[in-house]
Amino acid sequence: MEQFLSQPVSEFRQPLLPPNNISSFIYTNAILRSSEALPTPLLHFWTLEETVILGLKDQRLPHLATALDLLRHRHHHYFIRNSGGLAVVSDNGILNCSLFFPWHLEKQQLTIDEAYQRMVTVIQAAFPELAIETGEVTHSYCPGSFDVQVKGQKIGGISQRRNMAGVVVMLYLSINGNQLSRGELIRDFYTAGLQSTPNKWHFPDVWPAAMTNISDLLGHSITIAEAQDRLRGVFSLTDNQAFKPLTWQPQFIKYLNDERLAISKLQERLPKEV
Repeated sequence: MEQFLSQPVSEFRQPLLPPNNISSFIYTNAILRSSEALPTPLLHFWTLEETVILGLKDQRLPHLATALDLLRHRHHHYFIRNSGGLAVVSDNGILNCSLFFPWHLEKQQLTIDEAYQRMVTVIQAAFPELAIETGEVTHSYCPGSFDVQVKGQKIGGISQRRNMAGVVVMLYLSINGNQLSRGELIRDFYTAGLQSTPNKWHFPDVWPAAMTNISDLLGHSITIAEAQDRLRGVFSLTDNQAFKPLTWQPQFIKYLNDERLAISKLQERLPKEV
């Protein structure tokens, strides 16, 4: 067993409704800023209803307003996260999981690759029936070198953010639902956003069949709660109470307010949903 899996971890589950969509990244950023106060590594699970999470790069789409109209007509909410990358879909079949590793609990700071590998280890241990690997799936949406894939089909993606106090490794994982439809949505989003403009920004050429979900690979449906339990069960001990005292601390509340202001201001760059 990897040594980090024998550590106790805290757990924080956050199902979010559309009016609170941006709380996902508000909490992620505030928790990372509070890493020195975390008593253990933290598992943060969160889910959204039908939403497209845009990356900063998506602002460069020459016909962004038209692309956002398409999302509205397809009954999807949207917001922009304060990081690079590209659009991803989050709905009630997508599980978002973040792992926070405070430096004060490590012998030394993890390298970028070491931090990524920890998340990969957790996913592989949670779903041992699947031959899970990483590597870019070029025609998926938001392609990257740490795409999570099985036999060339993408089931999720990993990114990370770090500061002087710790690192958070962030995963989105397609658990169930119509992944083909999600791929079609993002393909059509970029088609509407580019129209006939040459794609000098290298937005992805999305092939919907390049992605699948865990339920289809397993051959039976698995719920978000079951997926959470699998990921949590990789660790020797979890405690869903250890994190709560931090959320009452004035410094953490200040970080939440700071991040809410910053991310809310970022949303002003987009047309408001109607």
